[in-house]
Amino acid sequence: MKEVFGYNDNGAPRGLRILNVLETEGGDSTVAYVSMRERSREFADVYKLDFRTMRFELLTFDSPGRTTFWELDSERRPRITVREEPRPSKGKPIVERFMHRAPSGGAWETLFEQSSMNDPEIYSICGFDKDDRTLYVTARRGRDKSALWKYDTQTKQFGDMILDDQLVDLVCNSGADESEGSGSDGGLLTDPVTKEVVGFQYQADRPKKVYFKPGSEHEKLAKMFASAVPGFSEYRFSKDRSVALVLSYSDIDPGTYYLFDAAKKQLEVVARKRAWVKPELMAERKPILYKSRDGMAIPAYLTLPRGVPAKNLPLIVNIHGGPQVRGYAWSEWGRWPEAQFFAAHGYAVLEPEPRASTGYGRKLHASGFKQWGQAAQDDITDGALHLVKEGIVDRDRMCLHGGSYGGYASLQGLVREPDLFKCAHSFVAVTDLGLMQTVAWSDIAENYKYDYLENEFKLEVGDSKDDAEMFQRVSPARNADKIKGAVMLTMGSDDVRVPLIHGEKMRDAMIKAGKPIEWKVYAEEGHGFNREANVTDFYTRSLRFYDEHIGPKRKTQP
Repeated sequence: MKEVFGYNDNGAPRGLRILNVLETEGGDSTVAYVSMRERSREFADVYKLDFRTMRFELLTFDSPGRTTFWELDSERRPRITVREEPRPSKGKPIVERFMHRAPSGGAWETLFEQSSMNDPEIYSICGFDKDDRTLYVTARRGRDKSALWKYDTQTKQFGDMILDDQLVDLVCNSGADESEGSGSDGGLLTDPVTKEVVGFQYQADRPKKVYFKPGSEHEKLAKMFASAVPGFSEYRFSKDRSVALVLSYSDIDPGTYYLFDAAKKQLEVVARKRAWVKPELMAERKPILYKSRDGMAIPAYLTLPRGVPAKNLPLIVNIHGGPQVRGYAWSEWGRWPEAQFFAAHGYAVLEPEPRASTGYGRKLHASGFKQWGQAAQDDITDGALHLVKEGIVDRDRMCLHGGSYGGYASLQGLVREPDLFKCAHSFVAVTDLGLMQTVAWSDIAENYKYDYLENEFKLEVGDSKDDAEMFQRVSPARNADKIKGAVMLTMGSDDVRVPLIHGEKMRDAMIKAGKPIEWKVYAEEGHGFNREANVTDFYTRSLRFYDEHIGPKRKTQP
């Protein structure tokens, strides 16, 4: 959600809670159609908003209420919405109803539904074709992975499957712009003149574009850019199509902008993202698949230091939070490009998507239910051992790194495999599964409909009463005596998602067990660290810690 500030008629400042820019007027217009929380703190409407004057007009006065998502047709009419039904009682799911109404208006009608508790189906809305009748939807429909389908909004019937991928779920960005280069997760590629859907862009092991008509002008243009610039390209033409702005990015380049002259067929560099980054010094980010001990295929990314043989390297296993997310992408240039940082200092970095992760099919996700610290932990360990078997990594020089769930798994890795991993830097970390139901998320309960911890949590993680034995066995703070490796634990004093008590309980358990622990709390930081001084200190300390326990001895620089 983006907070945009404007002024009331009396001159007083006010904030607008904009979720998505759904469509723009185009050209030099400052007018856009936005999904925004104005009538409700929790649910969204569609507004026509002038970003220059900050004046807006409500377009969905007659919405069905409790709406969380909107899709416009080619005439910018709100035609699809998602209504969230309240949980009827304890143990029952929250249901999302995907609703539609005709171009002329009228009643909202339900097309299909999905629930919050172990629903085998998962839908996302991609957008309308130019006829404003055909809707593109991603859904599983009995498959392990969601695919792209056509849906007829008049007959309320699914049509042909248009596209699927063997590795990943196809999922559309909510409210993504539907022009060339839309959406990092997934989005339709649409002809800006005819409004015809011509293809689909999504993230597999790396970004992909698929055009529905082989040999089309759109595909030829995409191939031309692909051959002319390194990396993966996205582009947007001017209204008269005389010039285009082209963005090319990759695992070694945060992004380079080019201006394309259509008449001359020439490209000119106009700007670079993170201009200080030198692609020739960056490390390749390689997608891999390995087998866990029970045969489950685990996707991951492997980043190796540049300029040294890929043999007997020290390893940092970077574990994502969640774990109900897709943690990693081929091009990681966000706030924390950790793989590049550690690889630049001589470390191999493995970033696995263990079971319970999303985006790689229902089987991988659902098989992680109630497997924190167990099979999900084995997936992480087996990734490290796979690299040992390949000769890439030195078995005697492996450490774990992660925050939130990743922080939990870093500590649990030392508990479960005390003779394998030499150290772990765990931060903003869950340390006791029982505490998650009693003290976690206390002041943001509204975002979880007040009772997530008594419903979905029990299905996905467990229950402190019914699963007391399991929680005892897989909570690192209750098993500190089993740890042999070095521990660094870093927390934020104001973290409300994983309160400081998690870190304090782990620290006290280590001290009681006579185990050394390096402990740090950043004041006035929450679930992640944002102040420049703290970020610099965090990575300086991390690098020093890994150098001390598994890496080359060298002087680290802040």
